[in-house]
Amino acid sequence: MKSENITSGRLKKVSTGWIQGVNSVRNPWSLPENQFKWGVNVTVRGGIVQTRPGHKMQLSLPAGNFQGGVLFSSNKQKEAALTQDRDGVITTTPAKIFDVDGNGVVASELSYMVFAVNGNVYYSPFPLVQPSNWEDYRLKNIAMSPDVDQFVFALATRSANLSTGSQEFATPAHRIVMIQDGISYPSYWDGADKAGVQLSTIPVGYWMAYSGNRMWIADKNIVLASDLGDPTSFQERTTGTSRGDFSFSRPITGMTSYVGQDTSTRLIVFTDRSTFQLKSGILDRDQWVTTENFQSTLYPTVGCVAGKSIAFQAGQMWWYAQGGLMTGDIAATSYLSSQVLYKDVEMARAKRLMASDPTKICATGFENYLLYSIPYLQTLNSDTMVMDYAAASEWGSGESRFPAWAGVWTGTRPVEWTTGVVDGQSRCFHFSVDYAATNDGSFNHLWESFQPERVDSYLQINPDKTTTTLYNRIYSQFETPLLGDEMDLKKFVYAEIESTQIGGTVDLKVSYRGSKGSYNSILEKRILAVTADYQWENTPYESEIKNLGFLNSQYRRLTTESAQRNSLVSTCESYLTDDVDKAFSLLCEWCGEFGVEIVRLFMDPWQEKSTGVPQGDETQSCVVAQTGETLSIDLLPNPYEQQSANDNSYSAKVWKTVTLICNADPTKSISATASATFLSYISFEHAQEEAGVLAMQSATSAAQQFKAQNPC
Repeated sequence: MKSENITSGRLKKVSTGWIQGVNSVRNPWSLPENQFKWGVNVTVRGGIVQTRPGHKMQLSLPAGNFQGGVLFSSNKQKEAALTQDRDGVITTTPAKIFDVDGNGVVASELSYMVFAVNGNVYYSPFPLVQPSNWEDYRLKNIAMSPDVDQFVFALATRSANLSTGSQEFATPAHRIVMIQDGISYPSYWDGADKAGVQLSTIPVGYWMAYSGNRMWIADKNIVLASDLGDPTSFQERTTGTSRGDFSFSRPITGMTSYVGQDTSTRLIVFTDRSTFQLKSGILDRDQWVTTENFQSTLYPTVGCVAGKSIAFQAGQMWWYAQGGLMTGDIAATSYLSSQVLYKDVEMARAKRLMASDPTKICATGFENYLLYSIPYLQTLNSDTMVMDYAAASEWGSGESRFPAWAGVWTGTRPVEWTTGVVDGQSRCFHFSVDYAATNDGSFNHLWESFQPERVDSYLQINPDKTTTTLYNRIYSQFETPLLGDEMDLKKFVYAEIESTQIGGTVDLKVSYRGSKGSYNSILEKRILAVTADYQWENTPYESEIKNLGFLNSQYRRLTTESAQRNSLVSTCESYLTDDVDKAFSLLCEWCGEFGVEIVRLFMDPWQEKSTGVPQGDETQSCVVAQTGETLSIDLLPNPYEQQSANDNSYSAKVWKTVTLICNADPTKSISATASATFLSYISFEHAQEEAGVLAMQSATSAAQQFKAQNPC
């Protein structure tokens, strides 16, 4: 039965309001109205698919083997606040903290970016300024392995004001950053000098986490705990009943501190196959041996494959397991059910082409976003999967509780993400080993994400070591679901795109395709929208535009060309041309600031004769690329369908006799003889052996059946 729309004339299909984002695992036919097939460098805030926020290159780092980094805010106090009364006049001298020169500075904290290249550890103070010589910013007392791929950086607090039943500490607390590479003596830095410290008394390990006012270090499958209040001292573990060395079944792949539902602090310890917890919130070490389930299994069948994939967002802990993305709410109890639900199944298009080594996946949570950088078609993390909890964030909206995948963000290759508050502002950075080097020869760069400008900027290092900021428009991509009525064939006619959030110069390309074949271009257009100061400053129109005040982003309603049939373009999937199918998708690609609000597709009925069609075998092999491009080629015969002329076969026929003793009279017996034949492609002996087994089974069955019918 024909659809009413097709019968009555032209069919119009509308897609809009994509607040549930990307879903690439479900058949494009069955996608709900608020999801789409794929997105690259876009967000889905408010249901509008639009260009992502910009990345800004802040620093070009030393060239070489980049090994990781972290945002560190130092606060080691040099001088305490002092209040004096001089002849009734009260004066207050504020507290001061150390800077890297050992001087006292009036500030609550000083922020630095700390990172490692070729075994050397460097720092860069905020505001981030490209140095003329990175050697001036190297911590001179730290020398670690230049060959290790990844260092582990952990933030901790030293000498906190703590008291337990047996110990008390009253030293002003200050932060430190500890560094491990799994080979060298561990090191740390507190921001009070330009040297750093490397100590042989700190156990050599790899993964670290600061939890319960102690530093926990993983050495292969053993976890060690530092002294209370001092992450650089491990004296307590050598005496007493609670040494704090905890053993696990497999090597540890990551650790983090976590606050459970009962608000108690836990140390979460991952192996590649299981997840455990230690009750690190119990400060008195003597109580560890008497605390029930101090060490316990959290998830017995799910582990973590990348220690830097552990992140926190929406009050939940996230990490990457062997099969995909996991979160801490996957089980209502402390044990997983037999059904493991991965949280990134909608991103199957990226997951299925990940590199075989997932151990360098890195992640972060920032504002309402969760970002996972994965090795898509490369050994480095070329794509960042982006989940947004605020795609539909209206107060009271039931849909606001559900996150939306925005697809992937590209352009950089993150090695490590780091976030923090600098001068009262939340900021998000990532270290990247990029596709192209800056003109100082380095591929290692520090980028700041979530810039308000929807454009990427990068540094040019000038011969005099100064820098010039250059800009790139962002390439974005949006692919709609298959739109149709799921019944009769239709002819694609044209499409309309209502676009918004337009700024600056935008180059747009729109293409269509059906359920087979490749995309066909039907619109290429440049849009010129004046929205930023740089476009009109120092022009004859400056005063006129200034009088307008703030400038809005702009709107356009775009109509594509009518699809042109090309009988010369064919696909081995169908005898029909590309413009005839049961449903169609649009692919919108653009460079610049642009958003898609509504898509409309217009299709006409396609008449077919209501009769059967004679069928025949296909004579050529059909090859289909992911883009839809096809080839028809002549291949050699399939080796799984035709036996090679060199293959030998061996046949054997074997007779077996089975004798059963009578129950009533052991002097009597019943015998049965049977034969069996077996064809082997291994050897004649193998054929005889298998035929003998079959013959014995047949003879035994015959004898037992006769004995049951004729008791003796």
